[in-house]
Amino acid sequence: MNKTPQAGIFYESAKHMYFLEYRLKEINNQEIKSAISRALQSEKVSVVISFGKSAWSKLQPAWLPATLEDFYEVTATEGGHRAPSTQTDLFFWLQGEDVGEVFDQAMHIQQQMKSVAKLTLDERGFDYHNHMDLIGFEDGTANPKTDELKRDAALIPAGLPGEGGSLVMSEKWVHNMEKWNQVPVHCQEAVVGRTKIENEELEGDAMPVDSHVSRTDLKVDGVAMKVYRRSAPFGSVKQNGLLYLAFACELKRFTSQLESMYGHNEEGVIDQLLNYSTAVSGSYCFAPAMEDLQEMLQGISQ
Repeated sequence: MNKTPQAGIFYESAKHMYFLEYRLKEINNQEIKSAISRALQSEKVSVVISFGKSAWSKLQPAWLPATLEDFYEVTATEGGHRAPSTQTDLFFWLQGEDVGEVFDQAMHIQQQMKSVAKLTLDERGFDYHNHMDLIGFEDGTANPKTDELKRDAALIPAGLPGEGGSLVMSEKWVHNMEKWNQVPVHCQEAVVGRTKIENEELEGDAMPVDSHVSRTDLKVDGVAMKVYRRSAPFGSVKQNGLLYLAFACELKRFTSQLESMYGHNEEGVIDQLLNYSTAVSGSYCFAPAMEDLQEMLQGISQ
C-alpha cells in the first residue's frame, strides 16, 4: 500500500504562511508526543510537521528516513559568504487563506509546544504578487510541472525508509533590497538567469555561469537534481527576504545545489545572488508520511 504524504506539501493556493522551528527540551517522549499531537489539531489551516535527525531518532528509534542528516555549514570559496547551520528539531509549516486563522493556529502550536521545546524561528510568510520573490522574480519557476513529477521530486520512493515522506530544507534569507534595487534590470536578469517581465530563462552566451539558474539547475550522474520549492517572502520594511522551503526525495538534491551556489563546483564560481541575499538559518528535516507520523504518535494520552 502506498503511504500518504502530508497533504499540505502539495497545497499551492494559500496566501498566508507561518514558519515555526523548535529545539526540544530534556523532556520525556510521552510529553513531547502528547504536545505534538495537540499542536497538530487544526480544522481551518494546513499544518505540515517535520523532524530533524536527532528528534526523529529520539521519538522513533526503530528507523531513520533514507539519507537524512543534519544541516552542515557551507562556506563560499570567495566573498566570505556562508550558509550557517541552525539545525532544528521540529519544524511546523502553516498555510491558509485567512491571516487571522493562520496566526491563531501558530499561537495554538506555541501554547502546546512551549513546555517541551524552545522556539527558535518565528516568521510569517505571505504570497507576494502571485508567487514572486521580493526581488521581483517569480519563485519556483523551475518546479516540476505535473503532479506526478512533483511527487517524484519531493517524496522518498517506495522501498526506502520513510517512503511517502519527504526530506525538507529550510533557510531564512535576508535580502539587501536597497543594494538590489540599485542594479539595472538587465544586470538583475544576469544574476538570476531569467528575464524579469517574461520570466524566460536566458539562453546560450546570455546565460552567465555564475547566475542563480546556472548554479542550481544541476545534474549528478545524469540525474537532474530537481526539488519542489515552496518558499515564501517574509518581513517588514526594516528587514525582509525569503523563507526558503523545499522538499526532495534525497538529501543530495539539496547539498549539491548548496555546494554549487557557494563555489564548490567545476567552474569555482559562486552564485551572484549571494551578493544581495544572506542566509541566516539552515536545517534539514523529515516530513513523514501520515501513517508513519500516526504510528510514532500512537498510544499517547490526550
